[in-house]
Amino acid sequence: MYVPKSPFVLGMEITTQCNLNCPHCLADADSRGKKIPYDKAISVIDEAERIGVKDLVLGGGEVLLYDEFFNLCEYALIKGLNVTFSSNGLLIPKEIDSISRLKKHNRMLRVGISLDGPTPKIHSYFRPEDTFEAAIRAISLLQNEDINVHVLCVLNKKNIKIIPDFLEFLIKLNISDMRLLPLMPFGRGKLHREEMLSPAEFYYILQEKNKWINEFKINIGLNMPWEFLFYPLNKRHPHPCVAGYLRFWINSDGNMFPCAYMSDIPLGNIYTDSISDVWLNSPIMRNLRDPSLLKGACSTCAYRADCRGGCRGLAQFLEGDYLCADPYCPIANQKLLK
Repeated sequence: MYVPKSPFVLGMEITTQCNLNCPHCLADADSRGKKIPYDKAISVIDEAERIGVKDLVLGGGEVLLYDEFFNLCEYALIKGLNVTFSSNGLLIPKEIDSISRLKKHNRMLRVGISLDGPTPKIHSYFRPEDTFEAAIRAISLLQNEDINVHVLCVLNKKNIKIIPDFLEFLIKLNISDMRLLPLMPFGRGKLHREEMLSPAEFYYILQEKNKWINEFKINIGLNMPWEFLFYPLNKRHPHPCVAGYLRFWINSDGNMFPCAYMSDIPLGNIYTDSISDVWLNSPIMRNLRDPSLLKGACSTCAYRADCRGGCRGLAQFLEGDYLCADPYCPIANQKLLK
């Protein structure tokens, strides 16, 4: 069984403080919030660099509310890590000069801006309406400073119907990269499960995605582990679940998880455990790396080693067991694949 010596991507929720209070927030962020102390965050970066992590993803909350945010970014970049962070855009005008100064370290710096549709009405389905123009302005400011910027779109029942219109709008904004993030039943999203995509809606997006990429020339990031099932045999390139293999997540309490979608399965804590020890020796991590342990439809599936059971977070939340089949998988749903 292959065991990578370290995660390729380390995500760290440095704060849950936010200047918004969106009802679907994965982090359950609000104006009060919690944060990882700066000194502790620095020690996490030190270990990440030492064990071979390549990419650091800083999340919130709104990361620009973290007092030492730019010192933290600069430290990670000096250590040789690529840095990605996301923002709702409200504070970008105030901080654009500080963001731009990070470019001097000649490492990859990426910024994701939350934008859920091409109009204020659609964008404000889950967010305050005035955040639409703020997001547009933030994108423009970042582009003017030659910062690598992409759009983060949370998919829901409302905006799934207008994705082509949204892509047309993004062309006008000179956006070449967007990430589609299906609304998940985590954080405050648990209270809005009715807004989650149905399996059929998921399949629609996946079936149309490549057509949209070719038509609009925009990279669309949405990789479900079982997505390859929708493609011809000669074009199947599996993207297995990365929990336990490529990604690792630390929340603002210091708890460590296989990914952000498995936040009810803590593996250890940065105040008492090393990332490396948990990554290599946690029984749960070992289980995630062993497809033979998968249950349900996955236990006899010919593709279980290719997708590793689909999303382990959805399996845990919707089925109560992270080793069960992803309930959105078309095979688990007994759909006929053409």
